[in-house]
Amino acid sequence: MGENSSADAGRHIGVAGSAIGLLVFLAGVVMVVLVFSWGHALFRSIDGETFAVSGSASLAPDQPAVPGGVASAQPGGPTLAAIGITYALKFLALLVLGWLGAMVASRGAEMTISGRSASAGAK
Repeated sequence: MGENSSADAGRHIGVAGSAIGLLVFLAGVVMVVLVFSWGHALFRSIDGETFAVSGSASLAPDQPAVPGGVASAQPGGPTLAAIGITYALKFLALLVLGWLGAMVASRGAEMTISGRSASAGAK
């Protein structure tokens, strides 16, 4: 009689472990999807205004006009180094968040599998 109740308890723990593992796995997948959507939004945000570039007829006011127009940076705009550092830090943050989401999903899959094997061993 005591053996049967311990088997039932092991089965319940295995089912609960599988359910929690599945929830953790789904949370990890949601985190990875969010990181991909943030990465997509980051790529879409990079445009001409980010670099403060405008069309100009000439690079210098004392030079003659160049046909077809030349792109030049607006005075007082951000430097290329500042833009590069900003986007590098954003990409690094997305990389770390994506890695964490993958780790959470992996741990959830491990918990689900171990919960199922524990409930199978209790039978």
